[in-house]
Amino acid sequence: MVTSTSAIGAATGTASANPTTPTTSLSSSSQDFDRFLKLLTAQMKYQDPMQPTDPTQFVAQLAQFSQVEQQTKSNTLLQSILEQVSGAGSLSQNAALIGKSVQTSVSNITLPASGNAAAVTVNISSASTLKNLRIEVLDSAGNVARSVLAAKGETTFTFDGKDGNGARMAAGSYALRVVGEDANNTRQSAGTVSSAGKITEVRRDSAGSFMLALENGNAVSLDDIARLTQ
Repeated sequence: MVTSTSAIGAATGTASANPTTPTTSLSSSSQDFDRFLKLLTAQMKYQDPMQPTDPTQFVAQLAQFSQVEQQTKSNTLLQSILEQVSGAGSLSQNAALIGKSVQTSVSNITLPASGNAAAVTVNISSASTLKNLRIEVLDSAGNVARSVLAAKGETTFTFDGKDGNGARMAAGSYALRVVGEDANNTRQSAGTVSSAGKITEVRRDSAGSFMLALENGNAVSLDDIARLTQ
């Protein structure tokens, strides 16, 4: 296609710094197609009337560009379908976990609107040299809302939903940790928290990670599974 520089400038509304080498910046297939139509119209408008371009060339050029645009859209659509199918496949595979019993590490507990949170198991090594062993429940700002003394070995902890002043805390998810102080009175992690129960639901959170809802009300990450049984 041979088009004068003035025709391109008139069609696109831009001026070329080099009158013999027109340049065009294309950012997307949609913008490319619109610009192509403007250039095609400009070529028809400014062509030499004594030597007009063969109309079949216009049709062929338009058809070729349309094919490229459609192929680009098809590739985008196929990629979207592939991502959706892949995500659905993973969800279907993880759905096979429903009904199985698991033991997982826990860093958060879920407090219902009324009643206690689901019981969790706290394990502190009997060889621990830390003092002032305790379980801490943290609020959304990371402050200690409740502190409960803990003993070495394996114990069960059931959070009653009350803060350190005895006031009922709002329903929601709260961080949980087991800590103690060393000889320098520096706080250290003192043990682990785990939860066991049957899986009732597999869901995906806003970040795309899979979460397991247990029959006791706890929700745990798929990556935190320590043991899985029938």
